[in-house]
Amino acid sequence: MSTQQVISFNYTLRNKAGEILDQSPDGRPLEFLSGAGFLIEGLEENLLEMNAGDKGEVLVRPEKGYGFRDEAQIDVVSLSQLPVDEVKVGDYFQAGPDRHAPVVRVVKVEGENVTLDANHPLAGEDLFFTVDVVSKREASEEELAHGHAHSSEGCCGGGGGGGCGCNH
Repeated sequence: MSTQQVISFNYTLRNKAGEILDQSPDGRPLEFLSGAGFLIEGLEENLLEMNAGDKGEVLVRPEKGYGFRDEAQIDVVSLSQLPVDEVKVGDYFQAGPDRHAPVVRVVKVEGENVTLDANHPLAGEDLFFTVDVVSKREASEEELAHGHAHSSEGCCGGGGGGGCGCNH
């Protein structure tokens, strides 16, 4: 069995048209614990094959990204079923009181009927990443126990303010 790693990397995500969809903030690489489910499968697999200092282009197909669109994830509900009185196309809602309930997007509003889509906005899309691997190291026992990477200051994500958000 391979050892879990903490990988720090900079990235830019583009769509097929070359438009930037997301990127790491300048000077603040993203750091994650491999195997913890933090990244989409296709990106993590590629990063695990790279070394610190490597730069490259990574293409992630839908099956290893956000999956394919599923029309069964689209539903029409009455406006009265939503937690607000007014909605517009593009609004997002959690589809239930549980924090693990899926997030849905409003895609159509017709009178009292609202069409909600629970597909990820990037479902069915090829994802084009430009990556720069800043560092790689073996995960510590503490990181493995917590299930996520700790920043170089020994805290979870470098949140500042004295507390790091870990459940120690």
